[in-house]
Amino acid sequence: MQRLKATLCMVAAKFSVAAFTISYKLAANDGMNMKVLITYRYLFASILILPLALFLER
Repeated sequence: MQRLKATLCMVAAKFSVAAFTISYKLAANDGMNMKVLITYRYLFASILILPLALFLER
């Protein structure tokens, strides 16, 4: 069961990376400013990692 959880987490991570890459390319091709796009990317990553860091470090 533990191996299945790890595998599902890896698959979910890969799908989320793929979805973000596709949306990143679509926004870049649409003419969005690259500095703004990079800022959004780091902001989104920080919002996702912050709860993990807070809960796992306790």
